[in-house]
Amino acid sequence: MGSASVAAGYLYQFGTAISGGGEFSISRAFVSADVTGTTGSPTLLGLGLTYDREESTFSGPSGLPVPDPWGTIHRVGFSPSMVHSIAPDWWILFAPSVGYAGEEGADPGDALVYGAVISATKTIGPDLSLGLGAGAFRQIDRWRVFPFLSVRWRINDRWRLSNPLRVGPAGPAGLELAYSLDGNWEAAAGGAYRSYRFRLDEDGTVPGGIGEIRGIPLFARLSRTWRHGWRADLYAGVMIGGKLGIENGRGDPIGSASFDPAPLAGLFVTRKF
Repeated sequence: MGSASVAAGYLYQFGTAISGGGEFSISRAFVSADVTGTTGSPTLLGLGLTYDREESTFSGPSGLPVPDPWGTIHRVGFSPSMVHSIAPDWWILFAPSVGYAGEEGADPGDALVYGAVISATKTIGPDLSLGLGAGAFRQIDRWRVFPFLSVRWRINDRWRLSNPLRVGPAGPAGLELAYSLDGNWEAAAGGAYRSYRFRLDEDGTVPGGIGEIRGIPLFARLSRTWRHGWRADLYAGVMIGGKLGIENGRGDPIGSASFDPAPLAGLFVTRKF
């Protein structure tokens, strides 16, 4: 047996002030597809494909060394996965991935992102699974290693604590507390840490350089499910602790700036088969 899903979404981070002056905003659209299936043994295989298009808009002078450090960023990801049962209550996850993260005009060979995630999860009961894992990713000339906690806790018929995001190059999965309003509606709140690095345009303001955006998105979610596998998720939240960074083509830092808490809103639609 197996399953498949496709998803599409749009997220807008509203304009916010950058330290030293100026403002910036982010408009992001994405699509993804996932397939999972069993091999006839205690092993579950999966494959995920993602594409993101992110447009950053800068206005006014800021604490950054150039006025418009980047514009449109493209990200493509390919991630197979394997979940294997090593004992009745223990599961091992291994998920390598490879992708591209670069501004329009970036050299594709210099914009590769690759790495892997591994974790071990124990099923403690019908309503609780806990696990520990680690991810290691090469993000545009820099290795990043981080631990993460895997949680699936059905507290009661209404409340659930779990990981809201996919573990990957942008960071660990975070935590989300969800409440079932009825059979079709669900409300939730959560947060995570995200860090994105990407190669810049070969002919841009910082030729062949590296850009980085990092911060902590805190969010509230309202979700609705329908028959035949349809689901819509409406998000509202704020990005806190935000930082922007620029490096030259050799990976040497040439400028950084923080940005004020930035409101964000998004809509995601998923179809499961």
